[in-house]
Order: sequence, then structure tokens, then C-alpha cells
Amino acid sequence: MKNNAMLQNNIKLIEKATKKIKSFAFDLIDDGSFVETDAFTAGKSFLDGSEALGEGVVTGYATIGNRPVHFFAQNQEVLKGSFGEAHAKKILKVIRKAVQTGTPLISIIDSNGARVGEGVAMLEAYSEVINSINLAKENIPHICIIKGNCVGMMASIAAMADFVFMSDSGIMSVASPQAIAAKEKDYPKLNSLLGYNAISANSDMVDFSFKTTKELAEKLNYVLTICGGEVEECEDDANRETPALDKAYSVETALKAICDNQKYIIANENYAKEVVTSYALVNSISVGIIALDGSVNDGYISANGIAKADKFIDKCSANGMPIISLVDCLGVKASLADEVNGLAGKLANLMTKIASCASPMISVITGKAIGLAYSVFASKGIGFDYTLASVDSVISPVGTAAGAAIEYAEELKSGEDREKLEARYLAMEQNPFISAKDGFIDNIIELSTMRPYIASALMMLLGI
Repeated sequence: MKNNAMLQNNIKLIEKATKKIKSFAFDLIDDGSFVETDAFTAGKSFLDGSEALGEGVVTGYATIGNRPVHFFAQNQEVLKGSFGEAHAKKILKVIRKAVQTGTPLISIIDSNGARVGEGVAMLEAYSEVINSINLAKENIPHICIIKGNCVGMMASIAAMADFVFMSDSGIMSVASPQAIAAKEKDYPKLNSLLGYNAISANSDMVDFSFKTTKELAEKLNYVLTICGGEVEECEDDANRETPALDKAYSVETALKAICDNQKYIIANENYAKEVVTSYALVNSISVGIIALDGSVNDGYISANGIAKADKFIDKCSANGMPIISLVDCLGVKASLADEVNGLAGKLANLMTKIASCASPMISVITGKAIGLAYSVFASKGIGFDYTLASVDSVISPVGTAAGAAIEYAEELKSGEDREKLEARYLAMEQNPFISAKDGFIDNIIELSTMRPYIASALMMLLGI
């Protein structure tokens, strides 16, 4: 009787403590769709009070926008959401169910880390979850939401997800956040060291941020749609033109021009800003768009930008998304540090991903496509199926000044005007019509017509 009374009391306490995380989850899912699983799971030490029903993680299935999903949500209110053996078993079961049913997996992370007292059993549990998450990546989309603390190996598990959302009040670190902060002057707030702003500016681990559950719900629903959810027939005219692009080009204007209802979602927007990576629908087709922004980083792509593009191509390929590249880039800007830290290897990885990409690939040269920028992000040789160029685009192995210096070395020595020679080189050697003449460019267009051309090419390449 004593144990039964303890059980009943524990159930009441857990129900109260679980309300907050369930409320958070309910704001993301369709009303009335949640079904909890393994609600009464408890560890070996449950009866002595050191563990609790539910094990600090809520698991179940639901629908979001009428699309079925499985999810687990760590619960800071119970056992501090700490990771232990029984906690892991609940997570493993829901991952396997998601794979079995082919439904996306949503993980909501808010935990202070591992239950060290469980010893090696806890470490084995972590390893099992890591293995299952890795296997799931090959079959289903995994979307991770960092709600609060994401500490220890859970940080790396989160980083394995296809898409990572992070609260602007969240923390992400492999080592103890307190230990890291203690080494800093004046012991700063953990969020300033390990929060979204710091993480997103220095790495591509976190794709999207959110301030409110309403904002998160909208972004999450859009990402699920992009990941292969049912898409309603587009009401936005596939032949819509954007005259503003012929007057002044910007990546933002181009994305609005291309995407259905001018809507898209940018990933890793604070990292390597010269490479803008976004997901969108074009004529109701899910696509990934890489835009090389010539107005940032002096028009060059950095080593970080190369790594960012590599990871983005990987995600698009994994989700079967066609890739669209918008190219305005002078090539690679590399420092000595970049070179000795493996720039060639990073570039090789990107080239391999693009060359082996099974998804349709379309390129639009919107400005300059110099050297590597053309070869990697626009060329038929590497695997692009369809390449367009703006009438004002510049395509060349080297920049105008360098090209003129090489081509007209004698004329420059004899004192001919450098600006006139550069203008001649631009007109005679870098003109997109020269590349089109040789069959490297499929069409030369006004940028205002990008959407009609891209929408048509997507349908042709996909056989729609």
C-alpha cells in the first residue's frame, strides 16, 4: 500500500511538471492530434524516489499541418531533462517508430546533460541514440528544436539533425557551460557566450532561430512542407516577372522574384553571409537555393562559405530537392590560414557533392562568374543541367583587370589606356554571348524573367 501511495503521488507530481513541455509542444502541433507513448516508463531506482515516471522526456506522435510526425521532448521540470538509460530507451523507441512509419522526427531539446551516476550504462545509451539518429537520417527528415539547454553529447546529436531551430534564449555546448563561462572575464551570461547569436555567427550548426512558439510553429510548418509534405497547387503565376530586377539586382529581390508568393526561409543567415542558402517552393516544387552575393566579402566566397555551401548541398540531396544557384562571385578569397587549414580539401568536398548530386541543378549567372565560381556553381561540366546568364553577366577564368593585363600586355607596355583595354577585354572575352556560342550557356535572359525560366526548367527536368 505504501508503494502504491508513493506511485499515485509521483504520478500527480509528474503530471504537473509535464504540463509546461506539453504546452510548448501543443503550440506546434494540430489541436487534439497528440498521442503520448511510454508515459509510465521509469528507471530502475523509481521506487526510492531518485527517478520519476516519464524519465524527463515526453514521447509520442501527432500531426502538424495534417502531416504525421513522431517526436520526443526533453522536460526540464522532471529530473532536469537529464539523459539516462531509461530516458534513452524512450527516445530510441520513438526514433524507430518514425523510421518504421516514414514520418519526420521532431526532437525538442532542453536538458542539463547526462546522469553521470549511471556510469557506462548511460554512455552506452548515448551511443545507441547516436547510432539510431544516424540511421534515421537515411530514411526520414529529422528536425531538432533547441528549446533551452543543449549540453554534452546532446549538442552533437542536435547538430546531426537535417534542420536545427534554436530559441534565442537557448544554450548549446559540449562542455559544461558554467565551466566555460568561469574562464571568461566577469563571468558573462551563458547566452552571450553559447546562445544563438554566438553559435550562428561562428558556425553553420543552427539553421533557424525563433523568439516565440508562434514564430517557431510557422517556420516548422514551412520546413515540413519543403521536406516533402503535400503542397497545394500554387496560385502564384509561374510566369510572373519582376521588372525591378532589371534596374537593380539584389539577392533579396531575386529570391522574392523566384519563390512562390515571394516566400522562402533562409538557413544559417549569420554565417558566411556571402553565401545565402534558402529553402522555398517554386511552382509548388520544393527547392534549395544557393545565392552567391557579390555585395558581401568584396564579391568573393570564403572558406567558411565553401563549407556552408557543401553542407547545404548535402541536405538538399538527402531530401531530393532540386538545387538552384544564383551566381555573382569573383572566386575564392583565401588567406594563408585558410590554405594551411585545408581549403583545398573543403573545396574538394564541395566539388564532389555537386558533381555527384542526383537532384536536378539549375544555375543563373546574375552578375560575375569568375574562375571557380563558374566551374563549381554554374558549369555543365560539373553537372548543372540548365544554365542561364543575365545579359549583363561577366563570365571568365579571371577578373577583368587580370585578364586585360594578360591579354594586352604588349599594349599596356606601349602606354595604351588601361581602362579602354579593360573595357575591350570585358566586351570581347567576358561577354556571356561568347559562352553561349560554345554551348555552355543555354539562354541569355533579362533577370526579370528568372521565375518563368526556372519554373519551366524544373518541370522539364522533373518530367512534370
